Amino acid sequence: MSVSLDMRVVQLLHSRVCHDLVGPVGAVNNGLELAGEGDGGLDSEAMDLVRTSAAQVAERIQYFRVAFGYAAGAIKTMRQVRDLLTPSVIGPKSTLVWPEEELAGDWPFGDQILKLLLLMTHLGGECLPRGGEVEIFIEPLGTELRLTVTASGTGARVEATVLAALLGEATIDELTPRSAQGYLLTRLAEYCGGTISVDYPQDEMVAIRATLTGFEQ
Repeated sequence: MSVSLDMRVVQLLHSRVCHDLVGPVGAVNNGLELAGEGDGGLDSEAMDLVRTSAAQVAERIQYFRVAFGYAAGAIKTMRQVRDLLTPSVIGPKSTLVWPEEELAGDWPFGDQILKLLLLMTHLGGECLPRGGEVEIFIEPLGTELRLTVTASGTGARVEATVLAALLGEATIDELTPRSAQGYLLTRLAEYCGGTISVDYPQDEMVAIRATLTGFEQ
């Protein structure tokens, strides 16, 4: 199955990537400006700002390279998948919950389903305005594969515009840089032979689910 994206969606995704990178890049520049105002050296405060912000830039670029780009075979193990989902990706106030025993093996489901999982997890982090827990469940059931990402925390919710994009209720013209990722997630699920659903299994919890059929391990 082939899936094409409207040029507007591609442009919106580029805007989203630039938006997520401009903050830490600006912080690096601020740290260097602080150094320039002094004797040319970086004091501990400026050095911490530059070091932290540079790490955030590197982590987000690594995530976007795999989640949005063409990086076939770049990630081979489930631990590498987990390592892409740093606090700068899912949110500094959120923690990722992934059973340790699942991290030892190779990623068996192919690059496109990996992208799907990464996008779902990123979205899970964005559902937590005050932080919380993002938990991943991977359930192979015969020829069906279920991916579930739950986001638990105060005020957990999917923004209305993102939800509309996820459910196919938003037109291309109504998409924004923030909701375009939801649209991409749904189209990618279609490409992988499945669908996306969203529900609230309990108070302060959002569950984002992908149910895929006919996949190859």
